[in-house]
Amino acid sequence: MNVISRRAFLRGAGSLVGLSALGADRWLAAGREGFGTALAGPRAAAAESLIPLFAEAVAELEKTFSYASVLFTEGDGISMARDRNGKQVSFSPFRGHGLSIRVWDGESFHEVASDDLSGDGIRAAVLQLRRDVAPKKERYRIEPLSPRVGEWKTEMRIDPASLSLEERAGMLDAEFERVNWDEPRVRSARVSTDESRVRRIFVDRNRRLASETVQISHGSFMFGFDAGRPAAGFMRHIRQGGYETARFSDADIETMRAEMVELFGAERVPAGEYDAIFAPPVTGLLAHESFGHGVEMDLFVKDRAKAREFIGKQVASTIVSLSDDPSIPGERGSYPFDDEGMLAQPTRVIERGIFVSPITDLMSATYLARPRTPNGRVQSFDRKAYARMSNTFIERGETDPAEMLAGLADGLYIDGFRNGIEDPQGWGIQFTAQRAREVKNGKFTGKVFTPITVSGYVPEILGNITQVGNDFEITPGSCGKGFKEFVPVGSGGPHIRTRARVS
Repeated sequence: MNVISRRAFLRGAGSLVGLSALGADRWLAAGREGFGTALAGPRAAAAESLIPLFAEAVAELEKTFSYASVLFTEGDGISMARDRNGKQVSFSPFRGHGLSIRVWDGESFHEVASDDLSGDGIRAAVLQLRRDVAPKKERYRIEPLSPRVGEWKTEMRIDPASLSLEERAGMLDAEFERVNWDEPRVRSARVSTDESRVRRIFVDRNRRLASETVQISHGSFMFGFDAGRPAAGFMRHIRQGGYETARFSDADIETMRAEMVELFGAERVPAGEYDAIFAPPVTGLLAHESFGHGVEMDLFVKDRAKAREFIGKQVASTIVSLSDDPSIPGERGSYPFDDEGMLAQPTRVIERGIFVSPITDLMSATYLARPRTPNGRVQSFDRKAYARMSNTFIERGETDPAEMLAGLADGLYIDGFRNGIEDPQGWGIQFTAQRAREVKNGKFTGKVFTPITVSGYVPEILGNITQVGNDFEITPGSCGKGFKEFVPVGSGGPHIRTRARVS
């Protein structure tokens, strides 16, 4: 038996995480010894057979507490990479399995996390909660969701588990040969394919939910010098699906090469205010940082979000609507249900410029008497649930992007997803894009700047939006909360035109 409190579990979590990187000479042999079956899902049936035990645990705990639930997660993964020096393969650093059992004492949640999935282990976790937690007078009531039983699996044409490691290696080699560029300024080139399979089970009084998600991350990176000036080219596709997604189009490769060459001659942008067009990945950065973290309602409970003052008020141009939606098929931030049993559905956060709804986890929705949204998410079973984004985006508008560009007399076209940060208390944001192209009289001048940092006050940037494109794109990413608690997300939208401070 190995039942561990949350704090102790976090100290010892390294024992559940395996990372084994193998050199090019050893990786195929290692694959024959076990890497090749790592994603075959041998434990899926065993995990689902635990549902009656989870339901029994919930029923036993609800003899004492008003609400109880169980979340089980299991992850497997393989990472493969090929560069000019050879290949390597490793297990994902996020492998492992376990469950979290939690109860509501009338005021707050208490949890026990365990990697012991035996009947005795689960019963020991139940006994620990009953021994260590005393029910209190119920200040807040958890309202259970309606009954629902469901199982979801990723749709795919080529299941990674159906391929031997040698077959996957052959596909990686073929991609590297397509991407590798006999260009003297290019010093290094790399192609990688990461596979992950995550199983989740949620059980409470009314719900029995199970999912198995397969995701492929397929990326390429190039780096080089021209007269001492560095430049990099990068592209990554991350989709839920099978190995059919692990291939770049010819257009993808040509675009990456052209953008890398363009950056050899890039300059630093003169700091100032610019009329600017954001490409969809940059629109996504704006959506994520402006009305992502700042409207995660657990921050409202802690009085750490200025957005709390603006519910029902105008925060953006009237042509701007923004949503968070985990139900979009195939995206990195999508899931059929959140880690608190809420089925996926879209949440309209901003409607025609008005802030109408934050995104919630169960605790913040209960404390502040707000409707629940499907955004209670955990990094892993040994972490608590927080209100977290899924796929956050500015919704499609009416303007053709070509018309938007033609109407820009003097400004910047900003593109290339990098990173960003927000101050929820002050509502300031800053994010970085890969490049900006100078625009004069609706045409590119050929001058390019890199890197590009956009900063400002959220309502000001969103209020300055004058055009919203009729196109749409979501960019995959990862989101940390407080420099930790990472979860997969998507962010995006259409082209937009605004005025912004750039440096």
